[in-house]
Amino acid sequence: MIRVTNLHFERDRSILNNLNFTLKKGEVFGIVGPSGAGKSTLLSIMAGLLDASKGEVKLGSEIIYGPKDRLLPGHPEVQLVNQEFGLDIYHTVSENLRVKANHLTAEMKSEFIAELLDLMELTHIANHKAIQLSGGEKQRLAMARAIIMEPKVILLDEPFAHMDAHIKRKVIAYLLALKKSRKTTFVFVTHDGQDVMTFADRIAYFNQGQIQRIDTPEAFYRHPTAYEEGLFFGELNSVRQKKETLIFRPNQFSLDEQQEGVHLEVKFLDAAYAGMYYLNYFRVGKNERIVLYHTEILNHAHKIVITKN
Repeated sequence: MIRVTNLHFERDRSILNNLNFTLKKGEVFGIVGPSGAGKSTLLSIMAGLLDASKGEVKLGSEIIYGPKDRLLPGHPEVQLVNQEFGLDIYHTVSENLRVKANHLTAEMKSEFIAELLDLMELTHIANHKAIQLSGGEKQRLAMARAIIMEPKVILLDEPFAHMDAHIKRKVIAYLLALKKSRKTTFVFVTHDGQDVMTFADRIAYFNQGQIQRIDTPEAFYRHPTAYEEGLFFGELNSVRQKKETLIFRPNQFSLDEQQEGVHLEVKFLDAAYAGMYYLNYFRVGKNERIVLYHTEILNHAHKIVITKN
């Protein structure tokens, strides 16, 4: 469906360096990594809004060209939602959607607009001009505009940064339904590993302009290859033990000393309630601290077994 081949981008420095990956139709592909790694630049090139220095992006058999090769930058079947929003700021919320739905009949257009306004909780401000909206409302309207065009590919750059948690859950469920019903392909850039694990089929970890790993959400969570990588997907413990650094999640442990794994002597420090579990804080060795998730306060624990599988 989408093929990125030998992609480079330079501007005073190398930002993207020899990227290669392929996405299937209907796949959700998450991208995480530190700021400045090149994630947003990649999406702009994939959308045809920025010219690559070398390499190419293909949608099926068609090359997605950048601005230097197109009178109007962009590709009609690839829509980018980013922090610039790209709204018609002096049009109303409804007008912003209506102008992007010209491929639909009048009846279908009205129904689809009403559906998206309800989804994004924008119905009550449907007649407000976009310039009057808050940052979060603009973000939701920008996503609705991308959806109503029914493109083959939707590129999302930090799409939930300004969304309340309950709206985010609704929108993710809706996008997953689009993936199933229309086989829409999504590429999703975020700093929030919890969001990307909920939404993505596969994830790419970006660093210094390169893809360092592509894997499943479960593999990234359960088997991080480095501490910095693992932190993107949730809290992580790091303990130095016999000249080896052990990294493990707060729920990857057992109190059963007969279980196989790495045994650690621990000293209980404190606990905090977090809803479904307690955050149990321990000291390991002289000055290393770890946190363990458990349904009880573990002030009686003196030894734990790290169990990563």
